[in-house]
Amino acid sequence: MTEQQDIHLEPKRTVARVSLTALIQDEATQIREEIDWKLVEEYRRQMLAGAVFPPITVAPVDDMDLERGFVLVDGWHRTKAAEAIGQAFMEATVITGASPDEYRWIAAQNNMTHGKRLKPSERREVFKAYVKAGRHRKPGKKSHAVRVKSAREMSRELGGIISARTIPVWMRKDFPAVYRLMGEAVENVETGAEFGKPNPDEYYVASTEQALQQVIANFRAVKDADIRNHLLQAIGKAAREAARMATGKSEMPAVMTDEF
Repeated sequence: MTEQQDIHLEPKRTVARVSLTALIQDEATQIREEIDWKLVEEYRRQMLAGAVFPPITVAPVDDMDLERGFVLVDGWHRTKAAEAIGQAFMEATVITGASPDEYRWIAAQNNMTHGKRLKPSERREVFKAYVKAGRHRKPGKKSHAVRVKSAREMSRELGGIISARTIPVWMRKDFPAVYRLMGEAVENVETGAEFGKPNPDEYYVASTEQALQQVIANFRAVKDADIRNHLLQAIGKAAREAARMATGKSEMPAVMTDEF
């Protein structure tokens, strides 16, 4: 393999009409944390109204024997909605020549461009799928050599949903062997300062999110109305202070919805 050759062979894609009874819905291929049943209900109503959805994405259990069924790669919410209205078949993009490790990356690519906005934890799963699919690698000068892309290259390929500063932090935690190769790579001179120096924002974001989850859990456990009102005032005061630090104003900024 020469340096100009791409080590990633894109799977072949064809469109077919597949039976829902032939689908294997393996949650290991699901990039989302869970099914959003409100979204399923919305899709169900739209389907009943005649809306046409993009094809789901499936991979054959056996590339040489399509009768063995298909693994659902992307389109979980559309599939659940179709099942809910008693639909027997769906249009599907059938991918062949892909490994199971690549299924999640294919699903991740689709989820980056459609559907609900990815949660922070789901972006982490996209990152893991990207690396497990080998997309972080590029061919070396020799047939047996494999180089690692820079954090900036990876961020671009991930559509910018993960910053070049965050990638080394996650790589060190999730794929330490790859992280070491990143630090050694000549191509990473431009981002070398990031290695061994975690972005402190990562720690504070995680810590804050955990604290907020604990606040909600504690608030839910309180039954006394007066105590709840007292806690609401304290939460509101903290929120206004955070808003002042972020925007200079005590009013809370507009919140973007998760769906788009």
